[in-house]
Amino acid sequence: MAKSPPKAPAKAPAKPATKPAAPKPAAKAAPAKKQSSPALSTLASSILSGKKKATQEDAARLAASVLGQDEKKGQK
Repeated sequence: MAKSPPKAPAKAPAKPATKPAAPKPAAKAAPAKKQSSPALSTLASSILSGKKKATQEDAARLAASVLGQDEKKGQK
């Protein structure tokens, strides 16, 4: 039986020449999620569950918290 010539080792395909990547613009830091204090969360929970009747002061505190967390100021 005749010997076949030795096979050359397979070369990895050449990578196409590419331009260096342009620097990416700095990603904007995601704003921290605004959260209500535990006391306000408990107050809202108590009012919604009917365990507590909201006073004018409670309503003002809850409204101030909601408006303070508003991402877009003004009317939608």
